[in-house]
Amino acid sequence: MKIIVSSDAWKGTLTSKQATRALAQGIQSADPTVEVVEFPIADGGEGTLDALMNATKGTYKTARVEDPLGRSIQAAYGVTGLSRHTCVIEMAQASGFSYVKKEEQNPRLASTYGTGQLIKAALDEGHRNFILAIGSSATNDGGAGMLRALGMKFINEHGQEISGDLLQVKDLARLDDSAFDSRIQECTFAVVSDVQIPYVGPGGATALYGETKGVHPDDKQDVEAALKRLADVIESHTGLRLHDRPGAGAGGGLGGAVQAFFPSKWYHGIDFILKRSGWENSLSGVTHVVTGEGRLDAHTFLQGKGPHGVAKFASERGLSCTLFAGSAEEGVGEEALALFEEVVVVTSTESELSRAFAEPEDVIKQAAAKWFLNKRGRAE
Repeated sequence: MKIIVSSDAWKGTLTSKQATRALAQGIQSADPTVEVVEFPIADGGEGTLDALMNATKGTYKTARVEDPLGRSIQAAYGVTGLSRHTCVIEMAQASGFSYVKKEEQNPRLASTYGTGQLIKAALDEGHRNFILAIGSSATNDGGAGMLRALGMKFINEHGQEISGDLLQVKDLARLDDSAFDSRIQECTFAVVSDVQIPYVGPGGATALYGETKGVHPDDKQDVEAALKRLADVIESHTGLRLHDRPGAGAGGGLGGAVQAFFPSKWYHGIDFILKRSGWENSLSGVTHVVTGEGRLDAHTFLQGKGPHGVAKFASERGLSCTLFAGSAEEGVGEEALALFEEVVVVTSTESELSRAFAEPEDVIKQAAAKWFLNKRGRAE
C-alpha cells in the first residue's frame, strides 16, 4: 500500500508541512511497512511558499519588513528551483494573521505595508517574474499599505498625505503615483488565491472576513466606507472598477490593488499549486490520498480550497481521498462525503477542541493511526 498525504495548514496550530508530517507519522505508527509520501499543499494562503519551495527545491531568502501592526520582523520569500527567475512572495509571511494575537487585532492600523516591502526587496535583488500568494492575511486595508510601501501617496482634499489609519481613507481625494516603483511595470505577477470575492459590498472583503480580522460590528460601516472610497479613487485614477470585480477582495482587498496597478494574471490557488509543484508526478503507485485542514466549512466547497482541489485531482485519476479536519461546521461533514470517501473530524466537543489546540500533532497522529487501523480492518 502506498499513500500520499497532502494537507493544507491547520490555521492557528500547524503549518501544512507540520500537519502533513503528523498525519504521515500517525499512519506509519499503525503500520511501519506502509509507504507514505509527504507532499504538503496550500491554496494561496499560509504555506504556499513552503509548498513551492519544497516541491521545486527552491531557495529561501529573507528581508526585514513590518508585520501587520508595524513591528519589525524577518520575513521569508523564495526563488523556485524550476526557474532562477521566478520569485515567490507569500502575503502571509509579512501580513499574516499569525503575527497578530486576538487581543491585538486593530483593522484600522493593520497594514499590508510589509508585503510591499517584501516585493521591493525582491525587486532590488533583480527579480521580475513573480508568484504572489494572497491569503491568510490579518489585514483589511484594501492593499493601501502595500501600495504605500512601493511609493504610492494617498492625498486628502487639503493636499496632505494620509497616514496609515484606514478610516482616514474616507477622506481620500486622489492618488499620487509619481514616486510609485516603476519597476513593477517590468514584471509579471501570477496571482494565486482561493478567494474570488469583490472589493466591497455584501459579498466583499469587509462583509465576509472583516470580523475575523477584528472589525467590530459597530465599525463595519466605517471600514466599508473607507474601502469604497479607495475603490472610487482607484477607478478615477486607473479607469478600473474594483467594487464588484472578482478577486479584488482577496487578502482584505490587496487583490484589488494588485489588479489595478500590477501586470498580473489570476490563478485559482490549489489548481495552480498542484500543477506547478509536480504533485501529479508523485502519484505513481499511490493507492489512496489523504488530505486535511483545520476547519471544514462551506468555504471549502464554495471557494474550492486546498482539500477540495486535492480530492478533485485524485478523483480524476481514479484515486479515493480521505479528509481529516480539526472541526467541522454543522451539516458540512455529510455534504463532504459526496467528494471524499471518508471525512474524519478530529474533535466534536469543547474539551477535545481545547486539547487539539494544545497538542495538535499528537491529536492528529492518534486520529490518523486509528483511521488507518479501521481502514485496514475493513479491507481484511
